[in-house]
Parts: sequence; structure tokens; C-alpha cells
Amino acid sequence: MKSINPLWLLATSLVRATFWMEDLSHQGIASFNPDRGYQVFRNVRDFGAKGDGVTDDTAAINAAMSHGNRCGGYGCIGATTNPAIVYFPPGTYLISTPIVGLFYTQMIGDPTDMPVIKGGSNFTQDGKALLDADPYLSNGKLNFISTNVFFQQVRNLVFDTTAIPHQTWAVHWPSAQATVIHNCVFRLSPNFEDGHTGIYMEEGSGGMLTDLVFYGGQYGAQFGSQQYTVRNLTFHGSQTAILQVWNWGFTYKSLSINDCEIGLNMSSPDVGSVTLLDSSFTNVDTAIIVGRHNSSATGLGSLLIQNVKYTNVPTVMKDLNGNQVLAGNASGALFECGYAKGNLYAPEGPSAFEGRDIAFDQPSALKLGDQYYERSKPQYEGYPADAFVSARNHYAVGDGVTDDTVALNSFFDVATEPTVVGFLDAGFYRVTDTVYIPAGARVVGEGLAAVIMGAGKKFSDVTNPRPVVQIGKPGELGYVEISDIIVSTQGPTAGAIAIEYNLNTPILDGNITVDTPPSGLWDVHVRIGGFGGSKLQVAECPITPNITNVVEPACIAGYMSMHITPSAGNLYMENNWMWVADHDIEDWNQTRIDVFAGRGLLIEGSNIWMLGNAVEHHTLYQYQLVNASNLWMGQIQTETPYYQPNPQAPYPFTQVNTTLHDPDFMIDCPGSSPSTVEQLPGDPPCAMAWAMRIIGSKNITVFGAGLYSFFNNYCTNCSTNHAGENCQARIFSIQDANGTEVVNSTTGLQMYNLNTIGSVSMLTNKGEDVAFWNETIATYASTMGIFRNDGNGTNVSSTS
Repeated sequence: MKSINPLWLLATSLVRATFWMEDLSHQGIASFNPDRGYQVFRNVRDFGAKGDGVTDDTAAINAAMSHGNRCGGYGCIGATTNPAIVYFPPGTYLISTPIVGLFYTQMIGDPTDMPVIKGGSNFTQDGKALLDADPYLSNGKLNFISTNVFFQQVRNLVFDTTAIPHQTWAVHWPSAQATVIHNCVFRLSPNFEDGHTGIYMEEGSGGMLTDLVFYGGQYGAQFGSQQYTVRNLTFHGSQTAILQVWNWGFTYKSLSINDCEIGLNMSSPDVGSVTLLDSSFTNVDTAIIVGRHNSSATGLGSLLIQNVKYTNVPTVMKDLNGNQVLAGNASGALFECGYAKGNLYAPEGPSAFEGRDIAFDQPSALKLGDQYYERSKPQYEGYPADAFVSARNHYAVGDGVTDDTVALNSFFDVATEPTVVGFLDAGFYRVTDTVYIPAGARVVGEGLAAVIMGAGKKFSDVTNPRPVVQIGKPGELGYVEISDIIVSTQGPTAGAIAIEYNLNTPILDGNITVDTPPSGLWDVHVRIGGFGGSKLQVAECPITPNITNVVEPACIAGYMSMHITPSAGNLYMENNWMWVADHDIEDWNQTRIDVFAGRGLLIEGSNIWMLGNAVEHHTLYQYQLVNASNLWMGQIQTETPYYQPNPQAPYPFTQVNTTLHDPDFMIDCPGSSPSTVEQLPGDPPCAMAWAMRIIGSKNITVFGAGLYSFFNNYCTNCSTNHAGENCQARIFSIQDANGTEVVNSTTGLQMYNLNTIGSVSMLTNKGEDVAFWNETIATYASTMGIFRNDGNGTNVSSTS
């Protein structure tokens, strides 16, 4: 493992004038944009913004955002051919109307001297937010479909509303997968009557929020979305730090709430579940307000707390009527080791449950001190521009046509030099064979506009799968950092494994420290089909709901999205989305498409952290853990392919790969046919993709999961308004063995706040269905509060 020379870093930082992103020679291109001169990177100063705190910079910033006929308004609700990185140098940018967000935009400021976006005292009352990432149209609908707002980033910015004398939001953020707000500060009015909110989110299906600080405001944040992972948020002096407007499941980690009247208000009847970890409340009148009554047997308001400290907090918890549920300590500290509020699930059915001092198992290999390890995406702010080596300067073209295999292999080798960071310029890098990222590499993509795209015959043999990107060789030791890239395929690539991760990162004495961290993948995504240039769009891959068992061979485009192999260990992953496209992003009607990829994320390694991770629409499974150990997963999310059961699994991947422990649906689905499970009500299809399958693994902790099955053959009648919840029979399986390949017992499994939609059985343990959707109804989803499999194989579960 190569290390950084600290003397070199110190010397270069002393002479660095500006953040490297500003000084870098930007050569990125939008490969499939018909405008060959399209500009991906744009500096707001080049469009006339002054940043002097006096000049109104609204028009200049919006010009930088929209330059190049970008997607937003006039019927365009999605596009990948015109991405933009909008950069803000240090300064104060005064605005009077909202900055209008557009699809596939990265707004990035200088992290060494964070620029301020400040609303003036004349900020329009018609404008909802300083940054409106999804504006409302005149018909009252959002411009973009919030659940399809992908590939958005906002980072290193200060949003200041203190001069605005009326109600406003700093950021309006209805958003979906592969989105993040990172390292931002929100300065809100200290006068609560002004009605300011830092982040307002009322719709969507996210997503990640991380490293944010809020000052003041009636609400620091108002959150409403299907699911989200929220990490390292700090609040000072808000009336209410977080108002949970609605959700199916939110996981909060490392909150610090200080000098607020209310910490977390989750009393809405539309809140499904909240998981709160490794957090603190200081000088807060009431830490948490809940809406669930202990006597309730319904499924609303499931709450799980672990490792939370309250200092000078008179009331830890109140109910909706103001009654004290949990007392605090007005002039001292109180530590909450573990608390759960929900329904206990026992063989005779659910019953109300509330309890403190729950003994959570906490694998020491996953912790730094007394908290689960976490780490923010590196931004290399201490490096000068000449430390960044461009892929295009190493002869990679990135035009989506040229074969860049040899050039990228050379580039990634150079990226291992200890004084170098590899910069993958914006573009589509078409490769016809595996590209290898060796130990020691540090690679950052230009926004999310840097795409490695596997194509050609070598990726088309389903009997001989091979990786598009291979990180480390099997058995290789070392360390990598990779951020802001997408791995994709083009055309028929039935044998493509998008990412194969083999690297084992040595950890001193087996303990994580600041100086010996795990390797990291931040904002590294897999996208199969549905984008411009993929040759997997509406024209090539139309849906066929009225024709039985038809699969277009040219639309079989992936063998597996990611494989973390048995030799891999000590890997931190944050905000990663592995998506087989269900619709054509470029199509203004978001038309459905049929694209097929066999397997989602297969994990066979150990010591792995996964925060804000989602895997969707793979044929056999989304997550499969085999002989894995020591995993921490925070608010994972899946969706079953919309076309199933037409065809039913495993078709078109009919060849079972026992080496990879593929499911056998004849075994998984008892009865006369793999299409149904006879003992379950409603006779739902069974031969459909597993959302999660855990085999022979140990010490697996899942803090929040959303496993969704919305469709049967593109029809949602099976999941609408709990009208039977019979899209599929089973969705989550736990077992000890898989033939002769796996002989271990599955032990030490902890599943908290499991949310399912559309599946009759929520969880199948060793072939036995443990809980059913109608026993655990919450919001649109059903929610199981706790399921634990201890070292002796004993199941402990509660539902809410």
C-alpha cells in the first residue's frame, strides 16, 4: 500500500492559491450530446457572477446552470446527454430570485473557503427557496418527477437566508437515488416567526445527506421521502431541528442537536420508521416527539435508538398529546444504549412493545471508538492542480466511440503514484476488455459525468462473465479511494460484471483508526441502460406486457452489477446506486423499457460498511450475501424488476452458476410450480427476484431497509393501497446453506426497521415465512421493527 508523503503535501499546500478544481484544465466532454462544443464544467464567474455581496448574481448563476440547452422545463424531465458541473469560487453571491435546479447538475463550491449564496432582503415572496432543485409548475406539479431525479450533487456551499423577512427555504430538494447534499452550511433567521427552513423535502426516493450544519430557523430541516440515509448533521438554535413530514424509513446517524426546543419531531401519522444511531442532544427541551401510542397494534411510527447521549435534556420523549414518554435529565447527562418502540412479533402475532436498554450486538471490527465507523468523501483540498493527472492527457478519448481500454489501464496505473490523484475527465470511456484499478490508486471523476462503459464481444458471453472494472486482483493487498464515477454497459453485454472488487485493505491489529482507514467508494454507481448512447433505450428495448416470455437478446446487458469477492475486506461504501433502467431517461414521457441484468450486488467479503446503498431491477436478486462477515448496512433499498413475472425468474438467465451461489427457484418456491407458493394467501408469483438473500453469513447488521415490489408485468394493482400486497410471494430469505458451496450457519444477523411493499411474506427464514404484510401494516409499506438471529440460531423479532 503506497502512502502519501506528508512533507510534500505540506509544501504544496503552502503555495496553493485556489482549490484545484478551479485551476484544473477542464477537458471533459458530453460524449453523446449533438453539440460537440457543449461545455460540461462552468465557473459562475465566467458567466458574470461577481460574488461581491452587493451585485445581484441571480441571472449570472442561472445562466451558468442553463447554458447549453439543458434539461429543465418545457416538458424535459430527464437527460444524461447534457450534464453540468457548476463551480462557485469563494465569495458572497447575492440573489433575489431562486437558483433553478436542472437535471444532472453538480453544484460545487471551494471547500477551503466556502462560497455563500445569500438571499437579499428583496428576495421574492413567490420564490420558494434560494436553490429550487425541482420547481413547481403553474399546474401545481413539480417540474421533474421527484422519484426520477437522479445524479444530483450540491456540496461546499453556504446558504444564507438571514436577510429574508418572510417564509422561505434555503434548499428545496425533492430527490431520488444517486443524489447528495454534502458539506454545506445553512444560516437561517434566528427569529422563528420568519418561518425559515434549511432543507425542505416533500417527495422523492433518496438518497444521501451528509456533513451539514444548520443555524437557526423555525425548522432546520423538513424531510419527507420514501427513504433516506442522513449522516453527520449538526443543528444549532433551531426551534425544531428536524420535522419528519412523512417516510417509509429514514436512518439517521451521527446527529448533533444543540440548543433547540425540539430535536426530532416524528409525530406525523405518515411516518413509518426512524432509526437513530450514534447521536447526541445537548440543551434541548424535548429530544423526540413520537406519534405512536404504546397500546397501538398498527404499524406507524416504529423507532429504534442505539448509542445516543442526552445532556441537559429535561424530556427525552413526548407523545403527540404532550405526555412525557421518557424522562431525561435537566442538568446532567443520560446515555441511551438501546431503545425500541414498536410491536413485538411472536408466533401468536404482533403485540405492542416499548423498551429501553436493549442489548444490541455491535461487531467491534466495524467501530471506531464507541460508534460505527464513517468517513466523508475525500475532496483533496490540500492538493494543487498539478497533482491531478488527467485521463485525457494519458490518451483516453472518452467520446463513447473510441476504444479506451489500453489508455485507461495506463492511466489507472499512474494514479497509484503517492503524489498523484487520477482525474477522470467527463466523458464516456468505451472499453472492450477489463480495466484494472490497482492498489494505491486514488481516482476522482469529474462530477458524475465520467462514465466507464463496457461494450463488445468480450462482455457478451453469458457463459464466460468478466468485469468491466476490476479493483485489485484476487488476493491483492492495498488501499484505494474512488469517487464520482459511473460504470455502465452499451448494447448486448450479457457477460458483463460492472465492478469486481477483490482488494483486501490491511488494518493494523484489526482495528480501524483515523490513520489506518478502510478503502472507500463514494458516489460510485452502476447504470445499465436507459441513457443516451447506451443502445438500450425505447427504440431498442420496448416493453412487451402483452406478449408472454419475450426477451430481446440485444437488451440482455449485464451479468452482475457488482461482486465483492471472498478475498475482499475493509471497504467503506457511501451513496452507491446499482440500477438496471426501468425507463428511458432521455424520453420526455419517461417511457418504460425492458433491460435485463442477472445479478445485483454479491457480497462474499468481510468488514464492509454500506451507507445509502440501493440496488434495483436485477433478475435473480438485488443483494446476496454468501459467507460474508461483519457488514453494516444503513437504509438499503431495492425494487423487483417491473416486468416480472413476465418472464419469471430466472429467465433469461437460465444457467444456474453454482460458483456464484445463484438461487434455484424450484427450491425457493415450494409447490407444483415455481410461479406460486401454494400455502401463501392470494396465490402470488414466487419466481421473482429476491430483494435480499443471506446465506451462511455472520455479524450482519442492517439499520433500515426498504424492499419494494410495486408491479406485476407493469401493473401496480398488486401493491396499491394494501389491496392484497400480492406482487410476489417472498422477498427476503435467510438460510444456512446453499448446496455444498456454503456450509456455515447464518448467525449474528440483526435487521432493524425492515420495510416491504408488495410481498406477502416479509421475511423467510430457513424456508419458513416469519411475518406477513397484513400483520405489520404501517404507511404504504409494512414495517418489521426488529428481527435478530443470535449465535444459537434463535430468532427474535418485533414488528411495527
